Amino acid sequence: MRKNPKDAGTSAKANPVGRRGASGPPSSLGRLSHAIATAEGVGAGLCVAVIFGLLLANVVSRGLGKPLIWTDELAVFLMVWAAFLGASLGIARRQHIAITLLPDMAGASTRRALALAVDVALLVFLLALSAQIWRWFDPITLWRSASAEAFSLATFNFIYQEPTVTLGMRKMWFWLVLPLFCVTATIHVLASLAGRLSGGDLAGDGGEART
Repeated sequence: MRKNPKDAGTSAKANPVGRRGASGPPSSLGRLSHAIATAEGVGAGLCVAVIFGLLLANVVSRGLGKPLIWTDELAVFLMVWAAFLGASLGIARRQHIAITLLPDMAGASTRRALALAVDVALLVFLLALSAQIWRWFDPITLWRSASAEAFSLATFNFIYQEPTVTLGMRKMWFWLVLPLFCVTATIHVLASLAGRLSGGDLAGDGGEART
């Protein structure tokens, strides 16, 4: 018996598909992850657009004999931001490069176990990276210090004082992408884990173990 297309559309609306293919509406954590991923996509796109504009301006200015020497350094830092935003977005959308030979050969339960193992491994890596970045930025010692100069003298850590070469800014403002990446990527992984543990198939049968 053939289904009426209108009935099929009504059925699809009644049982919406959540993020990454999970049946039902996404959880609060899933909605937060989706919102962050959207912002990351916009941010990475803006970084790439600005980089293109900077390189074009650099070429034109050099051709006119008045080079903008700060464009190269700013382009490098924006490229770093675009890379970390894109990396976090790739975790959210499960679009990082992966070898899926084993998951493709395995059954559904094994694929699910492998997907959970990948998420747990990612979470452990992000927590370890977060701990290292916390030690590097050392915000507690900075808070207790009278100034950034006092912090550097006490710890021999010049993260808050090291200047850029041509921009007249401190590199710390660009390094903030590291803790930002740890926070957003961790949210994406937790959203994925929550979805899988609740029974959702977040990446499809063919890509559950993708990272």
